[in-house]
Amino acid sequence: MWWLKARRVPTVLAAMLVTFVVLVFVVQNTFVLLPSFTGRSQVALSLFVPIPLIAGLMLCLESRIAPAEDSGVRSVALLDAALITAAIGTAVVTSVVAGLVLDAPQAGTAGRNALFLTGLMLCGRAVMGQRAVMIPVAWLFFVVFIGFRPTGDPYPWTIVPEPAGALHAVVGAVLAFLTGTLVQLYTSRKMS
Repeated sequence: MWWLKARRVPTVLAAMLVTFVVLVFVVQNTFVLLPSFTGRSQVALSLFVPIPLIAGLMLCLESRIAPAEDSGVRSVALLDAALITAAIGTAVVTSVVAGLVLDAPQAGTAGRNALFLTGLMLCGRAVMGQRAVMIPVAWLFFVVFIGFRPTGDPYPWTIVPEPAGALHAVVGAVLAFLTGTLVQLYTSRKMS
């Protein structure tokens, strides 16, 4: 229980999960005009829905008490990995259900995008620390600016704007998340 409070799960993470759910249901299949260098200027607003959840997750992970955690007998790294998996798993299930209930494919991809962007953030966190929270935002801007062909369809490497049924996007998101979680397990005690 103390670990949950130290990680700010009841306040920060719970609020960000609620925000994610509300945004998934509100945004649905909304498109916005954004500047682009190479392709289409209309981008699904749902691409940005995972950002508050990912930022809240980073805040929770950075809310550590290093001396107590480093000297403790509990495996805090495993607890953190479970927290990450539970939060993002909830996001994936919620977005898939919303996509099916609302018949909104873009809403259904928000969970996959949260999976991918969280994996990127966790990989970057091992090197950059808390500043890695900006990696998902940078990725989204990179995708918006140069991630679309002139015909309007996204390049396969972009992952996040791909349609719900794109197998390579699902595989890429799962691999990014698993890699990020493994990096988190390996490096969590080394960060202070």
